[in-house]
Amino acid sequence: MKLYDNHGHEMSFSTSPSTDLLPTKSIIVCSTGRSGSNLLCATLSNLNCVGKSQEFFLPATLDQNAVYSSAPELYRYLPKVYRAGSTPNRVFGIKLHWDHMKALTKLARTDPTLEKKTNLEILSLFFPNPRFVFIRRGDLTQQAISAAIGYQTGVFIIPKDFHGEPVNSKKKVFFNPLNIYRYKQGLQRRNQNWLKFFEQNNLPFCQVVYEDLVKDFEPTIHRVLEFCDIELSDPAVEIVQGTQKQGNQINQRWLRYYNLIPESWLAGYSQLRSTLRQTLGKGR
Repeated sequence: MKLYDNHGHEMSFSTSPSTDLLPTKSIIVCSTGRSGSNLLCATLSNLNCVGKSQEFFLPATLDQNAVYSSAPELYRYLPKVYRAGSTPNRVFGIKLHWDHMKALTKLARTDPTLEKKTNLEILSLFFPNPRFVFIRRGDLTQQAISAAIGYQTGVFIIPKDFHGEPVNSKKKVFFNPLNIYRYKQGLQRRNQNWLKFFEQNNLPFCQVVYEDLVKDFEPTIHRVLEFCDIELSDPAVEIVQGTQKQGNQINQRWLRYYNLIPESWLAGYSQLRSTLRQTLGKGR
């Protein structure tokens, strides 16, 4: 397996001092959509010592960086990822949704030398000395509603220092309980997948529940720093939220609407639609 820097020079996956781009520690924020991960990652990034956690492996981001289907494409992209995601102390940060992690490891296995490697082995190779921080929401219904609104408006994050109306924030949204139900089921599966990953690999991880993060913000951030074994250069530095709250009256109104509909009805209707699609597809 070979890795190349932006100048085409070969690099090796080694933590030796001569490999300047490779981090000495990696903070992997394991997440699902609308879990509060933007708030957590932006806050940690602003501290400038916990890496700069971003979604480097979003499908659209990979396309923009000409990473489509092969390991060499991935290796040419990785130096850019290390530069963008690292802080001066050589700590690297990254945010991974479950699906993005699976896509990354699948891409890596197109390298014959990694074909038999486990997900953890691949993550540890690309992101040395990893610490895993798992963020989830306690209320999956509200998370699913947030996802439904986000997909319709295209607004998923509002920086803390942003003033004015985000682009598309005034876009009209439509309540669709079936979509919310399906988002909720998907979020639950992905949370379970992350937990199974930690359990199967006997991995310690720091769990952050969004509702607790909002309620006890600074203590929760300090707990994450302690788990990651990172000390602030200035213990007196103020820890401020990195994003603005997005939920509004629409979220609360949709929650009331959704709670009026038995989920058993939505489950049955969802199954019926899937069965009809399969039946009609076979008849073509």
